[in-house]
Amino acid sequence: MHVRPEEELRTQAIEAAISPLYRKLGLKPGWLQAVTGIRERRFWPVGTKPSDVATMAAKKALLQSGISKDSVGALVSCSVCKDYIEPSVAAIVHGKLNLPTTAHNYDIGNACLGFLSGMTVIADQIELGRIDVGIVVAGESSREPTEATISRLQEPSAGMQEFKDNLATLTLGSAGVAMILTSKRFSTTGHKLLGGVSRSATQWHGLCVGTATKMTTNPTKLLSEGVALAQRTWADVNQILPMTPNAVKEYALHQVGQANHDAILQALKLPPNRAIRLYIDNGNVGACGVPLSLSTLVQKGRVNRGERVALMGIGSGLNVMMMGVEW
Repeated sequence: MHVRPEEELRTQAIEAAISPLYRKLGLKPGWLQAVTGIRERRFWPVGTKPSDVATMAAKKALLQSGISKDSVGALVSCSVCKDYIEPSVAAIVHGKLNLPTTAHNYDIGNACLGFLSGMTVIADQIELGRIDVGIVVAGESSREPTEATISRLQEPSAGMQEFKDNLATLTLGSAGVAMILTSKRFSTTGHKLLGGVSRSATQWHGLCVGTATKMTTNPTKLLSEGVALAQRTWADVNQILPMTPNAVKEYALHQVGQANHDAILQALKLPPNRAIRLYIDNGNVGACGVPLSLSTLVQKGRVNRGERVALMGIGSGLNVMMMGVEW
């Protein structure tokens, strides 16, 4: 289940806001959209916190599932964005949902792969028999880093290096997602999490570094090393869980931008018409990217009962996760 903000910030508006820098660098209007493929991103209303967004998504998921909140044994929050250093976002969402006092709650951080990591943790608890029902949530908000970045790039001293350092921040978007995982006896849908594979190349942990107001990347190296790790992970996951086009109906990829999307499709030889592109009107929504893709595929009727969806993402660190879902 997902929720999206209504307020839109078009790439054209960002370019207009930093037009003096564009003129200084000799860039023409339309350059940012052409390079990233992102037409717009969205903002939550001023004052909205990640826990507010995650709670909205969780309420929708509980309502749709028909599962009582009293059955929930654990809740994990996996967003990159946080309300505070402490308490955890999960504790706040737990309180807003009024979940049982026996339900575990904590944050899990793994950059843009946080939600997939959260799914794994909840699934493991279910398999161990510790819980029957768990909720994974993420709430991302790009207003603060985007507005701070635009302000930096409006400074008269800003130049090409500042523009390169801040470019990735201008791709960020906002969304909220939630997923309920249950044991077989509690399931109301029959959907199955099939497992998957995670691989790392943490020698490249410095290629993408984010703070509350900025995300700095080495885009060329980040793309090449991320794709290389994805190819190695692809080879491993297909040994245990076939994800070839013959076995998979749709591919729910993390939504970064056009270059990353196209590079993964080409490297893994995936059919472009089976990998939905949401970055165009949403931007890079962090840990919400993969679950937003899955939720949108279901909402649009592109996945039917018994069909398989591959969940695939590359996250700062570097880490890659590939998982399978049978609908």
